[in-house]
Amino acid sequence: MQTILLVDDDRSILVAWKRILRLEGYRVETASDGAAGLAAAQEVEPVLIITDRSMPRMDGVELCRQIRLEPKLAGIPVVLVSDSHEIGFNAPVWNELWQKPVPMETMLASIRRLLALSP
Repeated sequence: MQTILLVDDDRSILVAWKRILRLEGYRVETASDGAAGLAAAQEVEPVLIITDRSMPRMDGVELCRQIRLEPKLAGIPVVLVSDSHEIGFNAPVWNELWQKPVPMETMLASIRRLLALSP
């Protein structure tokens, strides 16, 4: 069973997305901030990481940077989720950007596409 890591400080998002992804057959791990997300990623080695942009301790952009610096994690596809169009980076360290609110069909299609492209 493939593991997806969800990183978000909004518990309602974690609960809803975890339920959806489990129904799709994925194992789902969660973390409530970027620092906890990085530790979880190193422990469970997910096939995909979905992270919110705005979180305490370590935001989603910094989490993406840290993931790319870790040889064991660098190849994992990462989705950054934001409620803003303004990210401010020319060379993103994530694979896709989702705009909140994310329609379920968009989320699932994106996940399938990213996992199909992964080695």
